[in-house]
Amino acid sequence: MSFFKGIWLLTAKEIKDSFLSPLVYILSALFCLLMGWLFFNYLIASKEFTEQTLTQSVLLPIFGNMNFIFLFLAPLLTMRTFAEEKKLKTIELLLTSRLSHAQIIISKILGTFAMAVFMISLTFIFPVILAMSGYEHWNIVFSSYGGIFLSVLCYIAVGCFASSLTENLVIAALMGFTILLGIMLFSLTGNATQNVLLGQIFQYFAVPYHFDSFIKGGIRSFNLIYLFSFIGFFGFLTHISLESRRW
Repeated sequence: MSFFKGIWLLTAKEIKDSFLSPLVYILSALFCLLMGWLFFNYLIASKEFTEQTLTQSVLLPIFGNMNFIFLFLAPLLTMRTFAEEKKLKTIELLLTSRLSHAQIIISKILGTFAMAVFMISLTFIFPVILAMSGYEHWNIVFSSYGGIFLSVLCYIAVGCFASSLTENLVIAALMGFTILLGIMLFSLTGNATQNVLLGQIFQYFAVPYHFDSFIKGGIRSFNLIYLFSFIGFFGFLTHISLESRRW
């Protein structure tokens, strides 16, 4: 079996299993309700701030909140990836199959990412509404969605790593959220320190710092390098976690 065919088959299975679970639909409904309420309020409030553009008054805050909300949603989406396999005692069958650890990890991440894409796609109605309001800066819209997808992919990589450490779903979700919160706090630490160089270093290691470049339309190569390196790093940690079962 080729490398990519193995990933495709397992990813398809993960997606099928995920969408047979009511969890994704419950979370999607709550996500839509919250995002719709926020978007409506930002759009109404934008009429009072005539000195601000729709990008400043609606687009930036809505994507900023979407990114923050996924700090909570990503651990819930990923808590089952490996923890449930351990709980059901099927992890050994998976690890002793013809699939490599890399194929398994990539498939788990992509399977969960498919759920996140489904949830985010439900907000595509927002740009349509903005277009009806005369919005024209579509490069910001596209870069913002690109930033959301990459940020969520980072959060999912962290969640999968947390799930590989335990067989308890609740503990997996809590660990994933704790790690993500700690990473987010790097940005706050960078803003609080008096040392400019140290502050920049702390900010660089925070995912939201790189996400800000996307929603402002100023994407740099180092943003992409960081985000893909972040995903690879936590994928590698997950690989080590799975390998440790052989020790």
